[in-house]
Amino acid sequence: MSQQESRPGHATLAGVLIIVGSIVLVLSAWERIAALHTLEVQEELGRIIADPPFADAGITIDGLSALVRVLCLVGAGAAAAATILGFQVFKRSLSARIALTALSPLLLIGGMATAGFLAPMVVAGIALLWLQPTRDWYAGRPWRERYEARRAERLARTRPSEPGADRPGAGGPGAERPVQAVPAASQPQGQPHAQPHAQPHAQPQGQTDGRPAPGAHPAPAAPHDAVRGPRPQALVMACVLTWVASSTALAGLALVAALLPSQSETLYDEMSAEQPALVEAYQLTEASLVGGLYVLIAGLAVWAVAAIVLAGLAFAGRNWARITLAVSAACAGCLCLLMALGAWPLVMLVAVLAVSTWLLLRADVAAWFAPRR
Repeated sequence: MSQQESRPGHATLAGVLIIVGSIVLVLSAWERIAALHTLEVQEELGRIIADPPFADAGITIDGLSALVRVLCLVGAGAAAAATILGFQVFKRSLSARIALTALSPLLLIGGMATAGFLAPMVVAGIALLWLQPTRDWYAGRPWRERYEARRAERLARTRPSEPGADRPGAGGPGAERPVQAVPAASQPQGQPHAQPHAQPHAQPQGQTDGRPAPGAHPAPAAPHDAVRGPRPQALVMACVLTWVASSTALAGLALVAALLPSQSETLYDEMSAEQPALVEAYQLTEASLVGGLYVLIAGLAVWAVAAIVLAGLAFAGRNWARITLAVSAACAGCLCLLMALGAWPLVMLVAVLAVSTWLLLRADVAAWFAPRR
């Protein structure tokens, strides 16, 4: 019965998060191991063991390097296995879901030595495999009908129908349709505007001479939300991804802004060494460089806040907000793709933005917005 049922969007998103996140985690662990013997990493490890809680633990730089190498190997091995198992997610493999769940602790432990946001992304994809409607899909149950029923029940609880809205004549002027009047030519003389005796209150309001209304009073139009039906799952996922990505970007920008004053001299020296012509042409100083970076950070922060607001408006049913948010996500993805040439972990953010754009432009999402166009 349910063998022919299509795969839910939650399962597709989970598979993409697992595969992409695992691949990037393997590359990150490889890069970390290769850079352990560099002077910069050794100085970083020295600063780590000099601060609590490692200051009193008696750990040396060589011991910490060995620990980081072991964690990277554990994380890379678990991520490699998760990459292969991620493809089995699309085939509804129960054993793959169990194996991925067992690998979650290893991914989190190994991810501690690499980029911190990669392992949680993979674990989030694994968690989606145990949530509805993916759980029904794995169990072989008709997930679509059950999911629509649950969503309709939630919508009924949050938006109860108005009493008497579905009964004509229950309230409001013009709710009752007037009884069709007999033409004046066929009425008996002396009673030019006789009304049917059986309907003494069928006369519309505002008519004092007994004449019927010039036109029929239409029934009240149904609300737009009732016409549009429940909110599509793809729209909810796109808004959630936008909120998570924008919040993460805001946190990263705040961290960069906090660390910028202490790293300003280093940044200026690197700029002078790598781009001396640019520094000389624009007469850049350390203060002007830091000021320009703060302006850039502020602009990106405003962009992230605007994306959060647009996602809220799109969630509320504003079609222009959906289109604007899709364009914004596509532009942000292109920008992150260019920046990923120097900071390749941003590839994960590019994937999130691409998925969000695709979800916003799906046909079912556009059809849900159609009644308010």
